[in-house]
Amino acid sequence: MKFGQPPRKNWHCAQELESGYNKLSKQLNRLMILDHVWKQLVGLKSRFWVLKAVQGDTLYVQVKVSVAKNELVARRQQLITELNKHFEKPWIKKIEIQ
Repeated sequence: MKFGQPPRKNWHCAQELESGYNKLSKQLNRLMILDHVWKQLVGLKSRFWVLKAVQGDTLYVQVKVSVAKNELVARRQQLITELNKHFEKPWIKKIEIQ
């Protein structure tokens, strides 16, 4: 704080803190969390399963090897369940494979 500036406002509840964020920053935070959780869930398979986009409630994943595609198809529902645990409301409803 510089001399002559008014002091920063102290927050008294979470709602006051949330009101300072806009929708874009909330979306970016969700995407950063999604990216981090994805890397933790898939581990070394992230070389073969690359997140490409999220549109609405659909996660688009590019698969580089056909064998990895079969495994992703088998684990699709499990991954959706695990990803949604990290958000206050279930966000991802399906995974599309490219």
